[in-house]
Amino acid sequence: MSEPLRHRLPWVLLGGLLGALLLAAVSFDRASWPRLVGDEATYLMQAESLAFDFDLVYELGDYQRFVDHWGFAPEGLILQSGDAGQTITYGKPAIYPLAIAPFVRFAPRRGAAIGNAFYLALAGWLVAMTLRRFADATAPLWVAAFLFGSVTFGHVFWAHADLFLLCLVATALALIYRQPSADRDPDETLSLALAGVLLALVGLSRPLYLSLLLPACLATGRQRRAQRSLALVAGFGLVLVASILVNLGVRGSWTPYGGQRMGFYTETGFPAVDFATESWETKLGERPGTGSWVDRDKFLFHFSPRLAAYDLYYYLTGRSIGLVPYFLPGLFAFVAWRSARGRWALPLAVALTAAGFFYLRAFNFYGGGGALANRYFLPMYPALWFVVARRRHWLWPVGATLLAAPFLWPLWTAPRAFPMHPEGGLRYVSSAAVSLLPYETSLSHLKPAGREDVSTGGLWVKFLSRGLGFDPDAKRFRQPEPRAVELLVGADRPLTTIELFLDRPAAAVPEVGGAIRDLTPAAAGSSRYTLRLGQPSAQHRMWWTFEPVYLYRLELDQLASGRGSVSFALFAPTEPSAELSPAQPVVETSRRQVLLDRPQALERRTVEGLEGQPRGAVGVVQFPRPAARRPLQLEIGKGPGELLEVDPVAALVRPGIGRHGERTARYRFRHDLGQVPNAEVLVAAANVEGLVVDPVARRLEQGEEHPADVLDVYHRSPGTAVGE
Repeated sequence: MSEPLRHRLPWVLLGGLLGALLLAAVSFDRASWPRLVGDEATYLMQAESLAFDFDLVYELGDYQRFVDHWGFAPEGLILQSGDAGQTITYGKPAIYPLAIAPFVRFAPRRGAAIGNAFYLALAGWLVAMTLRRFADATAPLWVAAFLFGSVTFGHVFWAHADLFLLCLVATALALIYRQPSADRDPDETLSLALAGVLLALVGLSRPLYLSLLLPACLATGRQRRAQRSLALVAGFGLVLVASILVNLGVRGSWTPYGGQRMGFYTETGFPAVDFATESWETKLGERPGTGSWVDRDKFLFHFSPRLAAYDLYYYLTGRSIGLVPYFLPGLFAFVAWRSARGRWALPLAVALTAAGFFYLRAFNFYGGGGALANRYFLPMYPALWFVVARRRHWLWPVGATLLAAPFLWPLWTAPRAFPMHPEGGLRYVSSAAVSLLPYETSLSHLKPAGREDVSTGGLWVKFLSRGLGFDPDAKRFRQPEPRAVELLVGADRPLTTIELFLDRPAAAVPEVGGAIRDLTPAAAGSSRYTLRLGQPSAQHRMWWTFEPVYLYRLELDQLASGRGSVSFALFAPTEPSAELSPAQPVVETSRRQVLLDRPQALERRTVEGLEGQPRGAVGVVQFPRPAARRPLQLEIGKGPGELLEVDPVAALVRPGIGRHGERTARYRFRHDLGQVPNAEVLVAAANVEGLVVDPVARRLEQGEEHPADVLDVYHRSPGTAVGE
């Protein structure tokens, strides 16, 4: 191959891939998706408001225009107000809606995807031009691998801000590294100031990304570093001040995550549509909390080193969110690494950001149930691109892409398909990922089978394979046809066995998974097995408890021969008096948690609580005081799978003709509980999250900021206990 052709072909390949992606976005028909995903309604309506009305104010016309364009209501719309509903604005940063507004103006349904593809192509080409100084002809191959050998290109078809933030980071770092370390060109100051502006926009979206300022300053080189860093900081500071002033003037809060924020769905009604905007305060009073993320009470957190170790393991190798399966070319970039111009700080910035997410959002450091792999990592991904600083053979980027192929194949073959599989679960997770990689046990919003977790037989169970159902009344699992079943089973103590009751006689059961089993006679037409377990696949605290939970991966290869549905039940070997249920009230003592077997909220009862019933003290009990002013963890930003945090709840129990309700523990020291004259008082730390309670699946993330009160809790737990 001639030298000119060898240099030209990589650029043709990169240009062809970016052009094909742009064409796919132009021809993308969102009608093929049954609903919007995550926060798309908020971003899209905000973009339409900027494109057609040139403002950020929510009004009746915005709602009607959205319905005209999309044909359905904006489920999951997040709004906020700083003046008791007189002015209602959108509860998301405006930078991404502003960027896609020109495209939405001319193509409301496809504009977001077209804008995403355009900005990604622009940033990718600029990065390739910058890396050419270091990697020569392989630069476009590296960029092609970074974009298409990962899940990055798949985000083009989602109206979320993360891909745009990636473009801002990539452009900022390209502006910095394109300048020679000894350059004294006057345009250098302008480029660095612009890079500071872009990094500020990213940092204002999620403060943890501010770690990128460290490698950005070091990349300016040793000569005149102070002056160059000053240009970066000046651009950053300008945007910071301007953003605060604009938000104060438009939203009444210095941040789009402040003020009184609420999420709206069809069942809650929409302002100016189902109720007058003047009723904002009334609606807010019907819901626990204001929805603001900047309340000082939220900036205290709880940390577990053991849990952080599991989070790191899953961060790198998790089957649904891992960097190895879904961002592999970024790791391969280290073969072309050298430490010049502070490049050692690039992976350090990534590590610091990851550690921040582990510390502040231990159970959702990836972006929630609607995320495509780890979308919180996506804006940090370009930091690994600029690790490339020397020439390497073209087989390195190509090889990285080929190694990632088994994990990316579903996304490569159907990049515009709806992200959820028709039977439930994430479409992009390949069979290779399921077979080779661990399931992320610590992530609360991850639903591999598209079903909520259940509590039964003294066990907490998560569905890992699709098709399996559960009858909450009969406490039995139902498989429509005899095929392999995979479950994650948790208990509050180590287990050596699990009891399985099958609705088939023993003779009709040829194989019950890989676990060693003992057959025990049971009732006619059924059989009972004792499944012997090995070591737990994981052992760490969960989102509903401070104590460790022992987790076992249970594989049942084939439950029955022949055809027809199969029904079975699972039990802990000696079922405790109270099941391990995240939904049940928890009273925390100094060393352990006591699970109380009590009925669910709003459950009718006839045996207590009647009007006029004596309420004398049953006994005197000394409880530990509530954790004053301490939530479980800091909420730094609301991703698609995150939920609205509210105060502790003590719902009302209706006994038919009367009711009673206990006061919450509250959070100031003057509300510390000492001697309690009523044995039914619930004590818990102030970190209850909304809509972990049998939600209506209006969006892919199951309602990240749903305003509804806690009603029925039986699928899984919020951050702490909820009781009646």
